[in-house]
Amino acid sequence: MDLARLARRQQGVVTRAQALDAGLSAATIRWRLERRDWTVVHPGVYLLSNGAPDWRALARAALLRCGAGSVLALTSAAYLWRLERTPPSVITVAVPASRHPETPGGVIVVRRRRLDAVQVDGLPVTRLATTVLDVADRFGCSADDAVALAARACQERSLDAGSLLRELEGRARHRLRRQLLLALWEVGDGAESLPETWFRDRVERPHGLPPFERQVTEPDRTRSDLRNRTFRTIVEIDGRLWHAGERFHLDRKRDRAAAGRGEVTLRVTPLELDQIPCEVARDVALTLERRGWSGQPKACSAGCPLADEAA
Repeated sequence: MDLARLARRQQGVVTRAQALDAGLSAATIRWRLERRDWTVVHPGVYLLSNGAPDWRALARAALLRCGAGSVLALTSAAYLWRLERTPPSVITVAVPASRHPETPGGVIVVRRRRLDAVQVDGLPVTRLATTVLDVADRFGCSADDAVALAARACQERSLDAGSLLRELEGRARHRLRRQLLLALWEVGDGAESLPETWFRDRVERPHGLPPFERQVTEPDRTRSDLRNRTFRTIVEIDGRLWHAGERFHLDRKRDRAAAGRGEVTLRVTPLELDQIPCEVARDVALTLERRGWSGQPKACSAGCPLADEAA
């Protein structure tokens, strides 16, 4: 084994076993450590220089210490996927569920029944969809943070949202499963589109708002999700986290065309329709009032924000 070549592939880090396999004796290894030509990162894992290891070298050292089949996970994987800007102070390594390696200092070890890895920057990491859902499942990660992370992965890292949905199918106990499914929902066409039905049943009718038509064909042959012609108000349901590129620009072009006709466009998400329909109703009502509606929105319950305003 060419130890120098191996070290270059492993961010400058090798194990004692690899050094012995390369033909070095135990005495030679000890001599290089005593001379400080090499640096001990973990017991039996060495950096082949006397400098301080960078983050990637530390990550490789953690993987080597944890043994075969180990991959970087959670925030460590997110950093390599460019979803985190700064490297985590503690490196997280995932290992097969059947293994129980000793946890080295500065490392967190998690065990997984299913562990698929890909290479990023020469290091094995969990797949992008897996990484996104792992980070979102951490205690303290809010629904907004999880949706923002998923959106960034779809838009900046070209993640196929279908991959996220397939990954979610196998995670019945994911703490934000419902919220992520709602955020990933692809709004369909026609009156049977679930988010459009939610707008009618959770926003429009319970709060006494004037009716909106669904799937209206505009003069430029585009379609609006919901439209009130009388008060020139359009509601668009942004159900695709992966709005980017051509679709993003087409949406904005449609908004500008609506503004040119004297119409205003409000954008909501399926998550908002599910979690805060009363707040959406309040905002829609205020918009309609400014555009000539003389009606009075009503509170749907005692805890509805419109109840406080009516008082």
